[in-house]
Amino acid sequence: MGNSPSPQKRVSIRREIMRTIRWVALSGVSLAMLATPLQAQEVPSSQNDDEVGLDEAEDNSAGEKIVITGSRIQRRDFTAESPITTIDDEFIQNGGPATLEQSLNALPQFQATQGSQTNAVAGGGGGRANANLRGLGAERTLILFDGRRLQPSDTSGAIDLNTLPSALVSSVEVITGGASAVYGSDAIAGVVNFKFNNRFRGLELQGDVGVSELGDAETYSASATYGGSFADDRARLFVSGSYLERGTASQFARPFFDNVDGTSSPTSGLIIQSGTNPFGFGRPANVAAFRNLFANTYGTDIPGVSSSYLVNSDGTIIGRNGGLNLRDTETTGYLVADGVVRQRALNDSTVQLPIERYTAFARGEFDFTDTITAYAQINYATYKVRQRSASGALQSVVEPIQIPSTNPFITPDLRTLLNARPVPTAPFSYYFTGTRIARLEVEEDYDVYQALVGLKGSIGSALNFDLYATHGKTTNDSTTFNQLSRSRFNAVVSAADGGASLCDGGYDPFGFAPTSQDCADYLTLDTVDRAVFEQTVVQGNVTGSLFDLPGGPLGFAVGAEYRRNEYQATIDLRKSPTPTGTPGVTSAPEVLGTSGALSSGGDVSVAEIYGELLVPLFDGFELDLAYRYSDYDTIGGVSTYKAGANWTPISDFTLRGGYSRAIRAPSLGNLYSPREGAIGIIGRAASGGGDPCDVTGAARNGQVEGVDPEQVRALCIAQGVPVSLVDGYTYSGSANAAFRIGNPDLQEETADSYTIGAVFQPDFMLGLLSNFSASLDYYNISVDDAIGYLTSPLALNQCYNFTGQNPDYDPQNINCQLIERDASGLLAEIEEPLFNLASYQTSGIDFQVDAAVDIGGVGRMFLNSAVTYVIDYKIQSTSSDPVLDYAGTVGNAQIDGFSSTHPAWKHVTTLGLAGDTGSLSLRWRYIGQQDNSAIVSNPDSEADGVPSVSYFDLVGRLNVDDRFELRAGVNNLFDRQPPEFGGNSVTPTSTYDVIGRRFFVGATARF
Repeated sequence: MGNSPSPQKRVSIRREIMRTIRWVALSGVSLAMLATPLQAQEVPSSQNDDEVGLDEAEDNSAGEKIVITGSRIQRRDFTAESPITTIDDEFIQNGGPATLEQSLNALPQFQATQGSQTNAVAGGGGGRANANLRGLGAERTLILFDGRRLQPSDTSGAIDLNTLPSALVSSVEVITGGASAVYGSDAIAGVVNFKFNNRFRGLELQGDVGVSELGDAETYSASATYGGSFADDRARLFVSGSYLERGTASQFARPFFDNVDGTSSPTSGLIIQSGTNPFGFGRPANVAAFRNLFANTYGTDIPGVSSSYLVNSDGTIIGRNGGLNLRDTETTGYLVADGVVRQRALNDSTVQLPIERYTAFARGEFDFTDTITAYAQINYATYKVRQRSASGALQSVVEPIQIPSTNPFITPDLRTLLNARPVPTAPFSYYFTGTRIARLEVEEDYDVYQALVGLKGSIGSALNFDLYATHGKTTNDSTTFNQLSRSRFNAVVSAADGGASLCDGGYDPFGFAPTSQDCADYLTLDTVDRAVFEQTVVQGNVTGSLFDLPGGPLGFAVGAEYRRNEYQATIDLRKSPTPTGTPGVTSAPEVLGTSGALSSGGDVSVAEIYGELLVPLFDGFELDLAYRYSDYDTIGGVSTYKAGANWTPISDFTLRGGYSRAIRAPSLGNLYSPREGAIGIIGRAASGGGDPCDVTGAARNGQVEGVDPEQVRALCIAQGVPVSLVDGYTYSGSANAAFRIGNPDLQEETADSYTIGAVFQPDFMLGLLSNFSASLDYYNISVDDAIGYLTSPLALNQCYNFTGQNPDYDPQNINCQLIERDASGLLAEIEEPLFNLASYQTSGIDFQVDAAVDIGGVGRMFLNSAVTYVIDYKIQSTSSDPVLDYAGTVGNAQIDGFSSTHPAWKHVTTLGLAGDTGSLSLRWRYIGQQDNSAIVSNPDSEADGVPSVSYFDLVGRLNVDDRFELRAGVNNLFDRQPPEFGGNSVTPTSTYDVIGRRFFVGATARF
């Protein structure tokens, strides 16, 4: 690729990065030498902080009562009845200067989301970092901080992990299975609880620096944390602040992207036939001239009746299908992929989303008496991310620009093509990118705060209480730069002088020369949308014990909770349609290519009561029962409940399991989100996807079982593909324009979870091993009435009877009614309505082992491994659809909206050596082989999947003394390249490492 660095340039980059690493390392050593000989202390805790960094649950050898995630009842045992994994702050630090999301995604229970790290102007997460447990979607994973709800960061109610004070997180507990009876809505896949380190004392400073081998993807993080007590420890104060900056990473600098197919929206603009004036049916002389242009002047085949056209840099014409007369590919960046001309990006793109983030946290506690404590807390985060489109400002496919035939930039050969129409002087349809005008950029600016006040204490010797109230607010300003003004663009292309009288040089829509800055300024505008989310929670809990049973005291917890969530989206008026005075008719938005979204908003409130019992029926056996009743002002009353059990028949072996009913109430976004444009990813006909009317696709060629090609053809004609074009019809894109909007009539999702497992911690092995535990758990989670969009590929497949939804091939079928085509039959837009329409079910097995052996005079060698095997990952799109199992596949986008990965096997395993002076560990992250998801609905598909991938990380830690620690590491030690999926140089960037080998150093100083 012309813009890629040469091998010499890459060597130069590597040399520069090695100099940078040496500088950083020397800086770290210098900092160690300057460390002040004072020490921060941590009050002794029930938490077992071993160097493995991944624990089955919290140790409690001291017998102090603790609260384990998934229950509100304090207990002395350390094994929960549900599968639970605990990671400590060392596990997080071993990833280098990363977000909490990236640390969690190393665990096999999580599936990466598209948002925080991936650059994607359309369809990304706006820089938000979410946790997606079991691949059921971030909105079905409940995130807690010290057992309490956090402030939501988007309309789905999902929590942005960027807002958490990571320096004061002592550990993270991950529990699988529904927990709505304990915590309320959203805990369908499970719960992730970040535990607050309220035992911290002193001052701690941390700093980390990371960079890729190529000298980019720089990441810097720093934090300062203070914990102190006053008035004979009756008053306590905790304060923490942090800074994170993550830089960009060049796509052009990475050889993996050298063969990328590029965009289907080329720079010079795509000229599409219109059904009202198709080429090839005009005046005979003009038609002959057009045919002669290709057959004789160019010496190529004559384009078919359904062709679209491009312009070469010399003004000649390209027949896009097959690349007829494609010239000067170095200048234009054009190439032929899957039989059509596409264009490589002319601008570099970042493969890491840059972010700048500041967080602040403060908590104060005061003991009024020996039994009553007041506390207050505030959590604040502000951060900014900027996303850049490599292909410029994309114009919507829904409404092509109409270029008048008088435009002075029309080339002679293009004039020959236009003259072949029945009405040579008519305007023609034109699709384009605004790359040569300006690059589209989106800046997301977040301000998030949450304030909390509470009172907790004990009543007598058997009861404890906790009453608190929180209020939080999230403000998200989304600024889109360099959008195109519809009115000014139309004025420029319609002007007799090509717009030269309006801006310097005018605008040539068919050429390749950059647009003048004066014209770029004239044609572009910036818009700002604002979304505001507010949440108020009031909760009261009473816990304690009632009386003794044979196995111990009967524990209980009762409580009540009120939550109110509010949402207001204010859309820039220039992106919204305006009334015309005619009822039901509006004008197009001023911003070219926008969906015509309108401002909207709403609120949801719920009042709840709940109770939980811990019933020790006999020594070694206990039941955990819980029930919650929730009354929503939107969906009415719902009940959730759970029953779990622990049985320890012998001292070193425990059986556990349970059942739970969980719910997810419709989120604010589900109910009230404004109508907005989206990208419907339908794939390409050559890969088994695409438009079913495409003559090169499976539906038209009898390659889909149960689908009749002749009836498909008839339905295509009934939908609007002209008879004259249907037998040559192709759809060269892999995406279409889609529109989505909230649905206030949605009902709750319900989920049933089953878990059963065992924990083995044999005392007899302590003579050989200083630490050993193993667990094996089975989980099964099924979700009914799942809220989701009836997506573009789903609408197309069901309309054309891929799953038996339309056996009569009726154009009035509800799925067919969602599809709109333009006059030439091309997909114009597909409505993607939001319904309670799907069921999801996933099951699997988690295995975890922790072991350590003493090595005399050296320290301990340790091993830990967390392994997940996914048995099934089933999706039923609607109640009448077949159930399809996507376990072990890549590419299905039903839940997350992008090409998700569902490997059957995934694990993280760490082997290391630790002693008084530090530790050295090697971490192995494994993602198993996956088939292409296309084979699930079409077993005869030969579409390629992806091979298994292993990443290795090497981390060393050095205890300079009790006051200072240095750490350094290499992530992706062997520079493992990502697998290709979805095209040349394409990969699911949310799952696979596209950055390459990275280095980091860090230090912690305690005072």
